[in-house]
Amino acid sequence: MKHLSLSRNWLFKQRSLDLPLFDDFSSMHGWLPATVPGTVHQDLLAAGRIPDPFVELNENLVQWVGESDWLYTCAFDLAQDFNETDEIVLCFDGLDTFATVWLNDTQILTSDNMFVPLRVRVASLLHPGSNELRILFVSAWQRGKELEKQYGERFVWNGDASRVYVRKAQYHYGWDWGPTLLTAGIWKSLRLEFYDTRIADIHCPVVVADDLQSATLPVSVTLEANGAGADLVAHLTVYSPTGTTVAEAQLPVSDRWIEHTFSLTSPQLWWPNGYGEQPLYRLEITLQRGTEVLDRQETRLGLRRLRLVQHPLEDAPGTSFFFEINNTPVFCGGANWIPADSFTPRVTPEGYRAWLQLAASAHMTMLRVWGGGIYEDEAFYNTCDELGLLVWQDFMFGCGLYPAHEEFQESIRAEAEAAVRRLRHHPSLVIWAGNNEDYGVAKSRQVYDPEFEGDFTQTAFPARALYERLLPDVCAELDPTRPYWRGSPYGGAEGGDDRTIGDQHIWSIWHGAVPYQDYPKFAGRFVSEFGMEAFPVMETIASFAAPEEFYPQSRTLDFHNKDAGGPRRIAPYLIENVRIVADLEGYAYLTQFVQSEALASAYHGWRRLWNGPGREYTAGALVWQLNDCWPVTSWAIVDYHRRPKPAYYAIRRALAPFVVGLARVSPQSVSAWIASGLNSGEDAELEVRTWTFDGTLVNEERRQVTLVSNQSVEQGEFVSESNNRQIVAARLIKDGKVIARTTLWPEPFKYLTLPDPEITIERLDASTLCLHVKRPAKGVWLSAGEGVIWSDNMLDLTPDDPQIVVAQNLHEAEVNVRRLM
Repeated sequence: MKHLSLSRNWLFKQRSLDLPLFDDFSSMHGWLPATVPGTVHQDLLAAGRIPDPFVELNENLVQWVGESDWLYTCAFDLAQDFNETDEIVLCFDGLDTFATVWLNDTQILTSDNMFVPLRVRVASLLHPGSNELRILFVSAWQRGKELEKQYGERFVWNGDASRVYVRKAQYHYGWDWGPTLLTAGIWKSLRLEFYDTRIADIHCPVVVADDLQSATLPVSVTLEANGAGADLVAHLTVYSPTGTTVAEAQLPVSDRWIEHTFSLTSPQLWWPNGYGEQPLYRLEITLQRGTEVLDRQETRLGLRRLRLVQHPLEDAPGTSFFFEINNTPVFCGGANWIPADSFTPRVTPEGYRAWLQLAASAHMTMLRVWGGGIYEDEAFYNTCDELGLLVWQDFMFGCGLYPAHEEFQESIRAEAEAAVRRLRHHPSLVIWAGNNEDYGVAKSRQVYDPEFEGDFTQTAFPARALYERLLPDVCAELDPTRPYWRGSPYGGAEGGDDRTIGDQHIWSIWHGAVPYQDYPKFAGRFVSEFGMEAFPVMETIASFAAPEEFYPQSRTLDFHNKDAGGPRRIAPYLIENVRIVADLEGYAYLTQFVQSEALASAYHGWRRLWNGPGREYTAGALVWQLNDCWPVTSWAIVDYHRRPKPAYYAIRRALAPFVVGLARVSPQSVSAWIASGLNSGEDAELEVRTWTFDGTLVNEERRQVTLVSNQSVEQGEFVSESNNRQIVAARLIKDGKVIARTTLWPEPFKYLTLPDPEITIERLDASTLCLHVKRPAKGVWLSAGEGVIWSDNMLDLTPDDPQIVVAQNLHEAEVNVRRLM
């Protein structure tokens, strides 16, 4: 097996409709260098032909790019003896989206789905010396409009409705957090493959025994072989996580399929983040004829036992919805993931790792790959495997009534089969889901009848044929070890509105303007979306807005909030909770403060309901969203430039191995609860104090508690009189060290007049700070310029409780402090 990368020497230009197509290809006018993998927008930007669409209002100035057709061409050389193998195949891993390809003036393929990789046999079309590839990309916008005219307009919640006919990343059409940038180009790699026999597919659906003491590895290998016979041998080797050989087999190849089962005893198990280690085995397949190696491929395996548990609950209606890994129930605290750039080829493996490390460092256990983006790059899933981040994987449908005519279903089947085959070996992937919110769209249009089981394609909700038949069939055939779920949200007769079954999206807070303090009341069995918007940090605002636009209601700031009415929705949450300020930095801080408080309320309230066997009342909380695809005001907790907002730190504390929570139950008392990770049977001390705003200790109570493994436990009530000038602070102390803390403040904050807390920052060494106060301080935000990485931030501080913060890369920089005033 030999590969020839075809990523170099590409040129591109805008199609001139004044010329016949091949005259346009032959014309020397207008060609520019193209990056492959890449997009037209990236190359136009590099050539200085368009302004940066992420800056100011420039998005409006580049809409012509998505409405135009584009030509690509590449010349490549082959040696005289290039044709020494039985097969030469041209491989396209991704074409975005409506593409026609010619090789040496012969049309070899057309494509209409950016998610389907394509392979074409081309040996007879190649020749020694110079060869030429040509590609025409037709505007996805224009083609989508043609399909819409042919099949009829459908209903969507975001973007132009024609997008439902186009199999490209749906967020390219614009979303309520992203710009409209309709890309085109060779967005994934392409190459020539030269071979006699190749390994086409490897599947190894690991089965771990119920008692976890053994594992079975049923290996199946699919070959593309010419002349398979007794002289063709397959070597199968399993390597341990440390690289030693633990099992091997040598098999004669007499057909195009190879099957063999390995059995391992005492396997090293793969665990989610926070629950154990992530050892990865390696399965290597080598094809040989004599001493000649014809092909070699390998795949990594994580050995783990997976179940999605839906059983009746004690003292509550409905059923549970939780993931069990290696017989251990997992509370899935985490986030939703969207593409990390509007131009996805710009996201490097290092960029993926930096993003995912942020999630893992925040004690997250799950990310949901949202259905309006892409099936992510291998670097994403490989890193999730290594960090123990479970993946909820949507198929790529979002917020629309999709069609299901025959040609569309054929394209979806090819797309789904490609995605499942590519991703099914990743231990991090734990569920396939059919779509994002499409059942909700159907219900909003009153076209969803859960009792109907006939021909869905003849109804006003034809895509049920995809979500309830085609996609589950593909998963059952190609990946039967993982659960398939019809959509997110989905559950019960109402599709996704029953909070006692399945998963839920909670948007009454934000879209419904319900107070964020009510998040605990909106608990569901598994909350797979919820969120609160906030401005990005000032450094990010400065990257897209001119100084004269540095005020909260500027045209640029409003433009960089894509939620319809987003600025109007932020305003009530500020007005109801904090004192409004006019300067941009102060206003941005207040939006971040509210986001931080809101999401902390949600995570605390729902983790409190993870109560052990038979009482898994809420088993997951995935915030919308971890990341951004451009610099914007959005629900993200980390902005486009990977700068965490304050809410990131609040969530990090709420998902820590130990969490203590407080809630007011009467004018005279508060209740406390403790959530623990896997440390069981350990003793600790719970301390609850009441402080006045002026720093006077009013009341203190201490109790000995036992930390119960993997659940939350109520700790009863503590005396604390409700007073608008005092707060309650709780600390969990083990072996003399504070392992968790929280505070409970009177609300709304806008009515509080807080005296100067006299914050003191003591530098213990070059990167370690110790914070002290004489009086309680709320929402203490530390900043020290670009590049500083904080171990904790957005802190509540109380007297007699110094907090240590590690600031990597701080050096001699001045530490700036902002707090709630």
